[in-house]
Amino acid sequence: MDTLNKSSDDSEAPQGMERRMVLRLLSQWRIWQGEDEFPSFASVDPGEIADIWSFCFVLDILDHEDDPIVRMVGESLGAYLPQEVTDCHLSDVPANSLLEHAASYFPEILRRKVPISRGGEFRKYDGKKVLYRSIVLPMSDDGRTISGLLCAANCREVAGD
Repeated sequence: MDTLNKSSDDSEAPQGMERRMVLRLLSQWRIWQGEDEFPSFASVDPGEIADIWSFCFVLDILDHEDDPIVRMVGESLGAYLPQEVTDCHLSDVPANSLLEHAASYFPEILRRKVPISRGGEFRKYDGKKVLYRSIVLPMSDDGRTISGLLCAANCREVAGD
């Protein structure tokens, strides 16, 4: 997956691809949003975010606010999972996986009704240290009520310790 290396040319540049991915997806979310409070999944064109789409996942929260259902996992993100999780509840996603950490703050998005980006580090289920960045974006079927979440995450494993 992409790296978190800081640009050596510009100390003010965002760190690595994760940050740029998050900012690009947020910018596209705002375009899809238009005049609505939240964009619709119908407005999402994976081709418009082709370089990001494989790092995306979708959480269905309609009637599943406490334990969303994972509806889609991009190929690159899926490579960081030890098993298939599409159509599983979030609580069934393997512990200490990138997807679990990337989605862990979804209740805050539902409460605050705004996109939120987080990053951090964790030890993966196989013991490897992982640095990651993620974003969770509220989506709506009617433009006003959150019905799902479009999320993205990428990371890099850290050698040693």
